[in-house]
Amino acid sequence: MTIIQPVVMFPDDNARAYAESTAPAHTEGRSPALHVTEDMRRLATPWSVAVAKAKLLDSNRLQQGIILDPACGSATQLAALCTTLQRPGLGIELSGAVAPLAAINLEKCGQTANEDWSENSRILWGDGTSAEIIMQTYHQHIEQSPNIALLHVDPARPNDAQQHTLDEMQPRLDDLLNSWKPYLGKNPALILDVSPRLLDNQRTEIVDIVSSIWNNVEMTWQWLTQGRGRIDRLSLWVGGAAGSHQCRLVRLTKTGEVHTIEGSFQQSIAQPSNVQVGEHLVVADPSLIASGLGESWREMCASSDTRWDTVTGRRPTLISSEKIHHGDVYEKTHSMIQTSGEVVALIAKISDKSIPEIADIASRKGISSLKLRCSLDPEIQPKLQSQMDRELRQYSDYESSHSGFIAETNNGYAICKEYN
Repeated sequence: MTIIQPVVMFPDDNARAYAESTAPAHTEGRSPALHVTEDMRRLATPWSVAVAKAKLLDSNRLQQGIILDPACGSATQLAALCTTLQRPGLGIELSGAVAPLAAINLEKCGQTANEDWSENSRILWGDGTSAEIIMQTYHQHIEQSPNIALLHVDPARPNDAQQHTLDEMQPRLDDLLNSWKPYLGKNPALILDVSPRLLDNQRTEIVDIVSSIWNNVEMTWQWLTQGRGRIDRLSLWVGGAAGSHQCRLVRLTKTGEVHTIEGSFQQSIAQPSNVQVGEHLVVADPSLIASGLGESWREMCASSDTRWDTVTGRRPTLISSEKIHHGDVYEKTHSMIQTSGEVVALIAKISDKSIPEIADIASRKGISSLKLRCSLDPEIQPKLQSQMDRELRQYSDYESSHSGFIAETNNGYAICKEYN
């Protein structure tokens, strides 16, 4: 196999002109003005997520050295890591069209932060699995030989991310890690980003690959969610990057706050029974179930009598005889709740014919607005919601302005008065 000679990408005037003409600088939230094409933006890690991930690293556990990203793309995640950890970065990008953008982006972040780390930071156009020649080129260029403190990689994945195998990831994890093994020591610090849709057996394959190279190294699976009922990022944190537990769930809020739940993987099991009026219902974030941390979260809620009514789908449902408490960790537990409230009535079905009766029941319970938070045909749900809104407006003379929702339960549907 022919080895590609890596080329150092200089962020000079020609590169800046190319970056501006190819992908004009764009800001997103609090991000620096970065050059990312539309296709890259669709797959790239948002700046807010990249910074949140970087802040979860314990810099004291990392040895001195550089941050390496052997498939850096636009270098957004690499720049966030360098900025947060105050370490120089080395990024390698196989695409000659993308590598100049990465070089400009890394330079911009260094200038914006006015930090020393940018002096020895470089982007190389080349093959990220050719570790030896990459390091030779980098060391010669900066006239130093720093160690690698952290390797981060987010392999490219096929467009059909619903079904794929590890072999389709580029670069292949086994080839990549074996190539860099001599430069990472016996207890490396690694962050391996993978598809959130990986099956359990595929996650096991990744663990086996890492274990075959570094025996008995610590590992933490991390799920990151921004809400919206889905997992946004899944990654394996290894060695010096690993947390103190087997699993970690990270909730990144719209305001940039980061809440974490850690523990061992434990499968949540539904205990369906007839939900009763007066009980309390929580629609939880499904990432709790996916991460195996539903039980850790349930214990944090500090409610003595709770049970999972449903643990599948987008709306896992928890039932409690008492109002859910949040103990001393309110923000952490509450951030994993989609909605919650007291069950005030039970109904058998939802249809256009039953909406007027449901609206009447809700209004008599002091509810003036009612959201349908249950599994309905997506073509019908908006029509039923609009009909519900119209029906409830007829009761606008009622003094109450309390909101509510309808949740699906094992034995039908529950009308709930939402907690303030």
